[in-house]
Amino acid sequence: MIKLLTILWGIMLKKSSPQDLPKSGFFLGLMFFFYFLSQIYSGISVAVSIQDFLKSFFIDIVLLSICLRLILQLSGTLSFFKQALSALFGTGTILNIMATPIIIIISNSMVDAASINDIEIPTAVSIALLAIAIWSIIVMAHIFSRVMSNPSFAMTAAFSYAVVNFVVQSSIASL
Repeated sequence: MIKLLTILWGIMLKKSSPQDLPKSGFFLGLMFFFYFLSQIYSGISVAVSIQDFLKSFFIDIVLLSICLRLILQLSGTLSFFKQALSALFGTGTILNIMATPIIIIISNSMVDAASINDIEIPTAVSIALLAIAIWSIIVMAHIFSRVMSNPSFAMTAAFSYAVVNFVVQSSIASL
């Protein structure tokens, strides 16, 4: 397990690639399980209900899987799907663990505020969350670049995914 964590950390530092991970359905399922667990606490603290959290999580997983599959299919590298999705879930888990305390601080600030104008979020907290969000996109772009035939498109694909996910999640949340 330490070796797998080392590989995931290496992917986050752009020193390893998804191909270093097992090409196993079991491993993919394990990474999915940890990805889900890493989002429960912060996701439920932010969501209006458990159902809203589960809906948001499901949408995230579906969009991520579809985006990755399209990228790999267009690149002709569909054989890397399990490893790339495992890498996205694994690194996402680590990033979620890092972001959870920050999200909880922001969530508590929002609960304590009488109105949206009264929300007071410390600048350091906002900067930390922004840094993790940027790091997340960079890690996703790194994973995409390692499994695509055209790595120069990876950052555009990662950023596009983040924007599409945000727009879809925001649209569904307002329903």
